[in-house]
Amino acid sequence: MQIYFVVRIYFRHEKPRPFQKQFIADIYSALTKQQNFMAHAPTGSGKTDAALSAALSFALETKGDIFFLTPKISQHKIAIEVATELSSKHELPLRAVDIIGRKHACINKEIAKLEGEGFYHLCELKRKKGECAFYNNILGKGLYGKEETENELNEVIREYGYGKMYGEIIEKGREKNFCPYELMLRIGAASNIIIGDYYHLLIPAIRETILSKTRKRVDTSIVIVDEAHNLANRVREYLSSTINTFLLRGVEKELRLAGFKPPNIEEEFNRWASETLGEKEEQSIKKEDFYEFLSIFEPDLFSSLEEVGTAFAAADGKRSASLKLVYFIDSWDDSFESVRILKMDRSSFSLSKRMLDPSVLTSILNETHSSILMSGTLLPLEMHRDVLGLDKGRTIMKAYPSPFSKDSILNLICTGVTTRYPERTEENYAKIAERINSITAVTPGGVAVFFPSYNVMDGVIPLIKGERTYVQTPNMKPKEVRRLLNDFTENGGMLCGVQGGSLAEGIDYCRGELKTIVIVGVALDEMNLETEALIEYYEKKFGKGWEYGYLYPGAIKALQAAGRGRRKETDRVAVVYMDERFKWKKYNWIFDRKETVLVTSQPERYVREFWSLKDRNSNQT
Repeated sequence: MQIYFVVRIYFRHEKPRPFQKQFIADIYSALTKQQNFMAHAPTGSGKTDAALSAALSFALETKGDIFFLTPKISQHKIAIEVATELSSKHELPLRAVDIIGRKHACINKEIAKLEGEGFYHLCELKRKKGECAFYNNILGKGLYGKEETENELNEVIREYGYGKMYGEIIEKGREKNFCPYELMLRIGAASNIIIGDYYHLLIPAIRETILSKTRKRVDTSIVIVDEAHNLANRVREYLSSTINTFLLRGVEKELRLAGFKPPNIEEEFNRWASETLGEKEEQSIKKEDFYEFLSIFEPDLFSSLEEVGTAFAAADGKRSASLKLVYFIDSWDDSFESVRILKMDRSSFSLSKRMLDPSVLTSILNETHSSILMSGTLLPLEMHRDVLGLDKGRTIMKAYPSPFSKDSILNLICTGVTTRYPERTEENYAKIAERINSITAVTPGGVAVFFPSYNVMDGVIPLIKGERTYVQTPNMKPKEVRRLLNDFTENGGMLCGVQGGSLAEGIDYCRGELKTIVIVGVALDEMNLETEALIEYYEKKFGKGWEYGYLYPGAIKALQAAGRGRRKETDRVAVVYMDERFKWKKYNWIFDRKETVLVTSQPERYVREFWSLKDRNSNQT
């Protein structure tokens, strides 16, 4: 075994906090032994600083590279700040590049506004045919000659500094008439820190492009995965696909616009689906069943879809149903572990291929020098390790306590109410609403209420009393969510969303606007064919089907929602778990053992005392 020595650990602040010091030491130890390291480190632990400080210090000694992967753009910014401040403070030979998807970096007006598959398909065609001037320029085949292009690129890199956010690189691309995405990769070749999304390393086709153009290797790189609790679901979703009645209607429309006389694809699909389902609402089917449906059409019909979809996307700028169908058919026959489900939804039908095993992609993390996976909610650690396919013998796992004072949080389990399916009655909804109203009345500021589903929320919301109630609805656009959040932040009141949704996971409430969080019920997934298949698969693979496929994911959503209220040391929050099931062993593992959890049928009493005590302490000081 090779032995590594380090001269020093570089840190951008004056010194690490006590809990950070141990975190850094543990990561560095794993790096020296070429181990993977999984860390459950609650909010406030300074995860990004700790991980990058340890990884950069080690990589400088070994001349390795670092990939920092996160789905949140806000974390891209923090990672860039850590890298650039470390470089500047300690005069280190570091350079970080921030990479985003090709579509989001595109400045070619002909295709930049295209959506979904249409953009990627046309972008690839234009690059292959030499029809994108920005791509040609950076290859030295357009505006500049090869030598002049290299000089321009070298000048950009010399002026680049320690690191910049993607927006600045896009603007530099505009200035030089270079494809910004390719410019990011060229800068990446001169950098030792790549900051990007999970997909940039985990999706084989994207990974091959990035590694070849940045001249990096997986086996000599350290990979840091931020918000790692989301990784399995993100990969599963990427590998899953669905078509439905409305999509096939769109295919017919596109074919007609292209001058074809298409058969009644939508009508035939509905007939086939109805006959296959009979009286059932959903049914798993075999690969061959769908191929039998396709066989009733002329083969030439499907061979034309790619050309038709490309023309439609280019002319209309919208997503092409034909291209979507092409990709669905192409992926239908893959060998990955999945379940294929035909389903009726009101008067329409859908056909899905739902991925079960993310490890077919995430197991690449075993091939790195070391992979560091971290999150504030990476519990149970064993589940995430197993589901992601990390090598048991090589993976170290550690759960860190919250760095916050135990007096900064009040944890309450409310008895007498539940959202178990048999008890989702108007009477029970009225009890839940009564408790929420009482809690809101004694909270000196904003309250967030996170429900297990939109159906439960719709049953409770009409019974809630409040002048200012902000409610997230299904399929709300990002712009609408931001407006809802701004109104809540400015005016206070009650914010309502669902566990596992954007308000409960992707938002940091860091301006003191959130005082009390109410988690209504356990957000268990609907017991449908996909859930049953996941339970069966994990039972066969790990002997923990119910835990990994059903119980743990539901409890993790509550853990995520509860973490919204404490983002910095001065924050205080009361969290009410409004379901007596949180007393049960199968759910109460989510609580930090260092913090007190009270069980009561009158949570408003303790919420009042918690905030009154805070006010008394403020007056005394």
